[in-house]
Amino acid sequence: MFSVFLGLIASAVENDHYELTTVPFPKELKLEVSGMATLPGDRMAIAIRKGEIWIAEKLSTGKPVYKKFASGLHEPLGLALQNGDLYTVQRTELTRLRDIDGDGRADEYLTHAKGWGVTGNYHEYAYGPAIDQEGNMWVALNCSIGKGSNPNNQWRGWSLRVKPDGSWSPMTGGFRSPSGIGTNLAGDVFATDQQGNWYATCTLMHVKKGVFHGHADALQFTKLPGATFQVKQPLPRNLTVAEAAKRIPAYHLPAVWFPYRKLGMSTTDILVDRTQGMFGPFAGQLFCGEFTMSFVSRVFLEKIEGEYQGACFRFRDGLDCAALRLQWGADGSMYIGQSNRGWNSLGTKSYGLQRLQWNGEVPFEIKTMSARPDGFTLTFTRPVNSKSATDTKSYMLSSYTYPYHSKYGGKETDLIKLTIKSITLDADKQLVHLKLDGLRAGYVHELHANGVRDSTGQPLIHKAAYYTLNRIPKKK
Repeated sequence: MFSVFLGLIASAVENDHYELTTVPFPKELKLEVSGMATLPGDRMAIAIRKGEIWIAEKLSTGKPVYKKFASGLHEPLGLALQNGDLYTVQRTELTRLRDIDGDGRADEYLTHAKGWGVTGNYHEYAYGPAIDQEGNMWVALNCSIGKGSNPNNQWRGWSLRVKPDGSWSPMTGGFRSPSGIGTNLAGDVFATDQQGNWYATCTLMHVKKGVFHGHADALQFTKLPGATFQVKQPLPRNLTVAEAAKRIPAYHLPAVWFPYRKLGMSTTDILVDRTQGMFGPFAGQLFCGEFTMSFVSRVFLEKIEGEYQGACFRFRDGLDCAALRLQWGADGSMYIGQSNRGWNSLGTKSYGLQRLQWNGEVPFEIKTMSARPDGFTLTFTRPVNSKSATDTKSYMLSSYTYPYHSKYGGKETDLIKLTIKSITLDADKQLVHLKLDGLRAGYVHELHANGVRDSTGQPLIHKAAYYTLNRIPKKK
């Protein structure tokens, strides 16, 4: 658990820039947060696992007031606000909740969309909604656990797009347990998934029509009307994911792999930084929750040949327990909804809500890691010390990929160390170009910048970056 030890050390330094506080709530309220939606004013709608939605008012004062808004829901695992109404995904439906008389309680529970398969299997979680730029709502469904077929078990392991009129259609298939679904600033939809069968480690996937994400259980539904892809050949065996993607036309590799333990063990929610600088120097990037290891990670994405790929970083450790849901407060602070229900997580509590605030001091971090035809370009949040940033001994690079198989999880495979040939630093001393040989498409490229210092001699708070290189940029 060396990565846990490093996380504990980092959290002390992280607190110098991002202060973490625990939000109080009544003892009788078991705040097992399963969904959050920001409301006008200093308010937050909070769904909890037991089937209720609460409104927290005066949230940033440190003395919030909680009022029950809705109850009787079946395991709501997401929450969104659209046109003044709240929407949540229960196991069997996407529900619209309306407060008609303005008394702060839901008067109508309206079925907005339904019809996907539900058999009673414990693993049939449903997540969402995420709302795209056109106002469509996206739902992500777990696959079932266990063998055998059931006529009611339809579209498990798929994403569904729900139009404003409530009609829906399947979009992608091959999820295992997509516990986070969200969008970037462009409105493109992404989902995270969990290590397990067919997933060597956790992933961040671009969810777009016609994509197979890799889990075989979803393939039985490609025979149904409305399926957006087909996999006509048997799934290959004893291959890496990079090799499998070449053999299966519909299979798209994740935009980002989260290396196991290094970047968590169970990635959850997705939150894009739309605060326009109120939360620090990472505007437009994604933040993701981590369940087992109780932290928040950060993701930088870019498009290469029209497809997303990018790098992930540790961001904030030391939470009270599992980070299940993330949401912005009105003042640009991040609220982290927590619950370790069903699985163990690091921390001293079983559920709750924490607030993360930037104090205005820019942390020394690798802000972005971008792919180039001959290596990578790093941008830093602060000017670097020239000598340290241009010394090849300041960096270590390696690459590896993962097995594609039905076994649970999988170790990094085909690992090689990479040698830096040259380093150039720009005039502003915040951009470094690492030139190297041996880039490999379909591989994670792991970087450690242990020797880099800023202009005052301080080391990076988080020294590691993990870039998923699905496509090597072509030379212009």
